[in-house]
Amino acid sequence: MADNTHACCSHDHDCDASTCGNASLHGFVDFPSVVAYNAEDDTAARGVIRPWESRHDRSGRALVSEDDGELVIRIPFTTDVKLRGIMVLGGANGRAPREMRAFANRRDVDAINASRKTPTQKWDLTVDEDGVLEYNTEAASWQSTSSVTLYFPSNFNGDSETEIWFIGLRGEGTGHNRDMIVTAVYEARPQPQDHEVPSDEKAARLGM
Repeated sequence: MADNTHACCSHDHDCDASTCGNASLHGFVDFPSVVAYNAEDDTAARGVIRPWESRHDRSGRALVSEDDGELVIRIPFTTDVKLRGIMVLGGANGRAPREMRAFANRRDVDAINASRKTPTQKWDLTVDEDGVLEYNTEAASWQSTSSVTLYFPSNFNGDSETEIWFIGLRGEGTGHNRDMIVTAVYEARPQPQDHEVPSDEKAARLGM
């Protein structure tokens, strides 16, 4: 099968307050539903998703891989969004991730199967200690995004500890709530349990 995924060999543009500092998707992240796989502490994933101006904050905990260098983090949104760009700050001494693969609207990607799944888009990352690099998405693939799953296969050292301190997401909300739409469609369909006939009524109909 041909891999038609777009791969960027480097960052797309440098960030500043007027670009990456604007249009943050931080307010659209469904933080209680954020989940990480193959992490020493998966609850640390919520703390590394921050606004751009907080990218250098080291008061919390880094998201660190367990057992090997792979990390997977699934970030759902409270409403569909148009995802425009992703920023990543990793650990020092080669512990920063060297590649990022992103999956749009996938609930089936985890640490066990991520390496076998075809991502929506992928990038070769650059070490970015200053937080000035952004990786742009292909607009057509991310117009109606209910979640983004990020897979980091390895780090620059090639060892077992990949470390991430900051993930920034830029774009805009669409106002479309996909879960509400699904629920409305489901409730509009006749449900068998809503039309069950009580047992005594069944008996009366049968002349019992």
